[in-house]
Amino acid sequence: MIKDEKIKEISEYYKKDGLTIVGLNDSQGVNTTSTIFRKGLLEYLGSKLKTTELDPLVINAFSLLMNKTEHIDYFLKANLSLEEIKLSRVYSVVAALEKVMTDVHLPKALGKVGYLYKLSSMPKKGDASIYLTSSLEEAKEPIVIYSSGVNNLMREVGSNPFAISKDYKDRNKRPNYDYTLEKVNDKNTLNKVIDGIDKNFYNLLSINDGSDIYALGSYTPLSLRTEEMKIFQDLILEYNERLNSLCGNYHITYINTQEIGDMYNKSKTNFHINTKGQRVLADTILSAIYNNKFSKDKKAFAFSEKIETTDNGPRDVIDSLLVDKYNLCDKRIFLDGYEDLRNEQIIDEHTSEIGVFRKVLRKTR
Repeated sequence: MIKDEKIKEISEYYKKDGLTIVGLNDSQGVNTTSTIFRKGLLEYLGSKLKTTELDPLVINAFSLLMNKTEHIDYFLKANLSLEEIKLSRVYSVVAALEKVMTDVHLPKALGKVGYLYKLSSMPKKGDASIYLTSSLEEAKEPIVIYSSGVNNLMREVGSNPFAISKDYKDRNKRPNYDYTLEKVNDKNTLNKVIDGIDKNFYNLLSINDGSDIYALGSYTPLSLRTEEMKIFQDLILEYNERLNSLCGNYHITYINTQEIGDMYNKSKTNFHINTKGQRVLADTILSAIYNNKFSKDKKAFAFSEKIETTDNGPRDVIDSLLVDKYNLCDKRIFLDGYEDLRNEQIIDEHTSEIGVFRKVLRKTR
C-alpha cells in the first residue's frame, strides 16, 4: 500500500501543468462493470490524486467489445471525443451481453440490461469537446494505463478460454481444440499480437514522447489452472515475457499483475480482479508513478513519424473496421472447415463493432 505522503508528492508534482490519465483498452485485467456502482481502476486513480489544486482529466476507453490493439490505433487516428468513447462503451456492453444471451439460447433482448451501464458512462456536459488524441498531445506528461493484447491473443488462437474445457473433452470429435493447439504452437500467433502492441506503443509515444505508459501484464486466473487449460497458461507466460521485453525497448513501465490476480480473483468463471483488487492495482501503479517521477531518470526515445489523425471521429473508426471486415471476407475463398468457421466468427465480431459505432455516430454527429 503506497503511503499518503507519496501520493501527496505525486499530486504536487502534477499541480502546475495538470494531469491527464488515459486507459486503453482491454478489459481482461480491468473489470469494466464495477464502475456502475463503484469506482473502477481509472476513477480510483483520479480520485486518489485529486486535490483542491489538481483535478485530473480521466479518459476511460476500457471496453468489453472495442478491446483489441488495432482499436487503439483507430481511436487515436479518429481523435474520438470523450462523449463518443463513453457512448461506445455503453453500446459495447449491450452488444457483448446480446451475444452472450444468443450463445446460451436466451432472448437476445435480455442483453439490453447493459444500458444500465449508462449510470457510470453517460456523457456529461463538456465531454463532446474533450478529444482523446488532442488531450494526449496537449498534456505535458500524460499517464496511460495500457491493458491490451490479451483479447487479440484469444481471438488468434480461436477459442474462448472458458470453452476450451469442452473442446478438450471432445477433441476426438471436434476440430476446435486441434485448431487452438496449432495456433498456440505457431510462433507467428504471438508475434502478430506483439506487433500490434508495438504499433500502439510507437503511436502513443509519437503523439507525446513525454507520456508515461504503464503496461499491465496478464495473469492466469483459477479458471485456467487445469490440465486442459495448460496451453493457455504457457501462452500467457510467454506473452508476459515478450510484453516485458517490449516495454524495455520503449522505456515503458511493465506492471506484473500475477500476484494481484492470485489474491483478488478467486472466481472460476470471471477473468477480472474484484473491486478491492482494482484498488490494489491502482496503488501498485501509483507506486510505479512515484518511482518514475522521483527515483528514475527518464530516457528519451526518437520517432521518425507520427500517427496521422483525421478528426472524423466515429466515421473513421467505422471505415477502418469495414476495411478489416472486407479483408476477412476476401480470405474466405482460401479457407475451409473450422478455419472457415472461425473466420466467419471474426467477421461477425467486426459487424458488431461497426454496429456500435454507427449507434455512436447517430447519437453524436
